Amino acid sequence: MEPLLSQRQTVTVLERVQHRFTRMFSDLKSLPYEDRLHKLGLWTLKERLNRADLLKIFKMVQGFSATSCSQFSRTTEGVTRGHNWKLDKEY
Repeated sequence: MEPLLSQRQTVTVLERVQHRFTRMFSDLKSLPYEDRLHKLGLWTLKERLNRADLLKIFKMVQGFSATSCSQFSRTTEGVTRGHNWKLDKEY
């Protein structure tokens, strides 16, 4: 059985809901979407999903998650930002 919507379509639909919600505030209605989000202290759905992914990886690496990070390997190749962690997904 196929899902009703792909992940991309789901993100688009949810983002539209947030877009409509920010228009409900009459004093913000004339502002662009990004400005409305900023005034309300909200992030786009894409930003929230990215943050959730980063937090999940952090918890896996630090051992705070029941899910292991065995599907990733730690490498020292390439540029990192002041640390020796760079995760590569093994296929």
